[in-house]
Amino acid sequence: MDWTFWAGIVVIGAVWAVTQWVFSHRKHSEDVRGRSREQADAILDVERQAEQAKHWPGLGG
Repeated sequence: MDWTFWAGIVVIGAVWAVTQWVFSHRKHSEDVRGRSREQADAILDVERQAEQAKHWPGLGG
């Protein structure tokens, strides 16, 4: 086994590590965006209900 074998092993390991990091980072970003989108939707719903209550007092919750 010469140095190219070990260099290949190191390159394969580095590519694997970078791939794992990228997918982990992507999954985390998707999770954060998902939570933020749900929170934003909930806030908009509350604001809509408040506006409806101002204009149509009988319909507001």
